[in-house]
Amino acid sequence: MQSIDGVLAVTICDREGLVITSESKEGTEDESVMGAIAAAVDSYIDRIKREFSSETTFFNITTISNKKFAYCSKGLQSILLTISDLTTSDTQLRVYSEHIASKVELLLEGNENVSLEVPAIVKILSKTKDGKIPSGNFSTKLILLGNYKVGKTSLITRFVKNLFQESYHSTIGVEISQKDMELGENTVINFAIWDIGGQITQMAPYRRRFYEGAHSAFIVLDRTRSDNLKSVELWHKEIMKYVGKEINTILVGNKSDLSENIIISEEEIKRVAEEKGFHYILTSAKTGENVHDAFLYIAYQFLESKS
Repeated sequence: MQSIDGVLAVTICDREGLVITSESKEGTEDESVMGAIAAAVDSYIDRIKREFSSETTFFNITTISNKKFAYCSKGLQSILLTISDLTTSDTQLRVYSEHIASKVELLLEGNENVSLEVPAIVKILSKTKDGKIPSGNFSTKLILLGNYKVGKTSLITRFVKNLFQESYHSTIGVEISQKDMELGENTVINFAIWDIGGQITQMAPYRRRFYEGAHSAFIVLDRTRSDNLKSVELWHKEIMKYVGKEINTILVGNKSDLSENIIISEEEIKRVAEEKGFHYILTSAKTGENVHDAFLYIAYQFLESKS
């Protein structure tokens, strides 16, 4: 609520309309604002029951009089309602709403160690100007690099299927997944996601063709293994060698849910990312924390290159 200019109030309720928590900015706790919240929640809950009852996620902005009402859900337990004035950017409302609604679901599921910090990537995304992204269907190739057992396959499975599998099967060579992401009424990103095996020495002679045509990359590291930070340089060199140029790259610190086992700090990840000119994000494939945000950032960055 404090991060976006023009936001007046925020309410979290369940799918039946029961308010879990609600807060408004100082000076807006008058009856008109609170009455508008109550009326908006009641009317939208009825619509959700009719149109979205079986849908896990949705985002919608409705304008009533001189206020925007942004509804967002990233699961079946809650709905996030943000009320703002008309000057507030739709993009800001969407990016922050989707991020916060995901965190709300994690908390309601009983997950511990959920970060309440808004990642830098989300702040950057929120500054994308309304109407800037082009319309149409766009295809982009994203490669995931990193040592074995860092969780590349788990990140992809979480993004594509919203699942996490405890069993581990090492990726040999490459596995390719596809996922469509809607960024607006008329804008769809078709992700081709290449999960490249992490066997650094054994697979090196075969990896060239896996890199060709890549628009962006995740370099994934396991925050519970100290040697992972040193390998970032190697994976970056491979990008430069086989892609032949700098591409949009995110350093992804995975397994952030394992708080008691974390060896690589956020400060260390940030330092390496800044040295390389990357952005970074901390994720958990197990809980899904910040996974959607990482892919969303890649999607927006790709579209900006097409603008």
